[in-house]
Amino acid sequence: SIIMEKPPPRQQWSSLLHNEHGHSDGKDLASTVSRAHERISTKTSDPQAADFDEAKLLFAQGIACARSGDLETGAVQISSAYLLDGRSIKFLAKMAHDIGASEKNYILDGKLLTDMLENESPTSFSCTILHILLASFLGSTPGHGQELIAVAMVRIDQLVTCIQKNQEIEDPSKHILGGCLTRKALLYQKSSLQMALGDFKNAMRSLTNALKIDEFYTQARESRACIWGSRNLRSDKTVHAEWKRVINENHVDNRGNEVAYAFLVLTTLSDSSLGTVGDARAWYDKMVAAIVRKDEIYGKRRQDELPSAVLSAQSKLNEYHGDLNIWDSIAGIERITVCEKTRQACLKCGATETVEGKRLNQCAQCKAVNYCGRECQVADWKEHKKLCKILKKGNDEQKKNDVSKVTSPR
Repeated sequence: SIIMEKPPPRQQWSSLLHNEHGHSDGKDLASTVSRAHERISTKTSDPQAADFDEAKLLFAQGIACARSGDLETGAVQISSAYLLDGRSIKFLAKMAHDIGASEKNYILDGKLLTDMLENESPTSFSCTILHILLASFLGSTPGHGQELIAVAMVRIDQLVTCIQKNQEIEDPSKHILGGCLTRKALLYQKSSLQMALGDFKNAMRSLTNALKIDEFYTQARESRACIWGSRNLRSDKTVHAEWKRVINENHVDNRGNEVAYAFLVLTTLSDSSLGTVGDARAWYDKMVAAIVRKDEIYGKRRQDELPSAVLSAQSKLNEYHGDLNIWDSIAGIERITVCEKTRQACLKCGATETVEGKRLNQCAQCKAVNYCGRECQVADWKEHKKLCKILKKGNDEQKKNDVSKVTSPR
């Protein structure tokens, strides 16, 4: 059975960590430390800003506990921070030798994460969340990234099933992982991993299932609307209506409003029944205001980090107003996405094709990982064997369910 961990009730935490993922240079770390005591929630009444502050301190407390030897408490606090706001996590796969002791208190590195995973009970809640965190940061790594995502998705399914059978787990008053452990949050995380694999169909299904649990889970609605609009999977009218609902549900300072307004520009210009060019220009002006406001709250961003939706909105509207230039108002913008498809590669050596230049060979048992040849597959079997059995069992159960659905009387 899964262990129910109970950290202290959530509080209003002070902020500690600047949000940037991946590798960092000295300037990044200096920025992180310089913003250690900044409270975003003092600049806005947006509840997400308060959550961001809270998540940053939870993360910092978790790092401090883990580095002092209390790996179990550290795992619980870091997992809670990740569920509350994943942008609070500062992760480096490998800590550089020249990083000072003070900077290490703001960073989760691969070694510390591995230590926590090895210390945790495999059936604990925080162990599952740490696996999701690991997959989200390293899922695009050639070879082993595929396996990390596969493990995380298996664990998400197991935990969602557990909560369905025992729904008091997601009761906020139980304070399990700070009250942040819910089925809708897990399904949202699963959708991100599915998008990382390029599986947008199942990502939409996960997001829709999250919205069935809570129709006002706007985070999931935004993500689904992004898929609909960017991949032309729904009509302009449907996408337009969805983004208008997002705007209505969001706080005026929500950091996602800029993209919502960008899609409203695009859909209005694509379907004349949704408004005039003047209406599109009005949405555009609101988009610029949202970007500027986000910079005021969360800090100035670089010009080369503009969201693709914003760029598309400017380009499309420039067909009617050639003098538009949002650079006059915006220094830059940050946009984190998880839509980069993971490259298929040999799980052992990272090769992207066989020696003969052909497609990689799929593991015949689990059908989830690839190898460039028998030599790599045999060499990796000791490491892959345990996961292979888990994945194969899941595949077999899915096949049985599919067959029962087809053969059962209607």
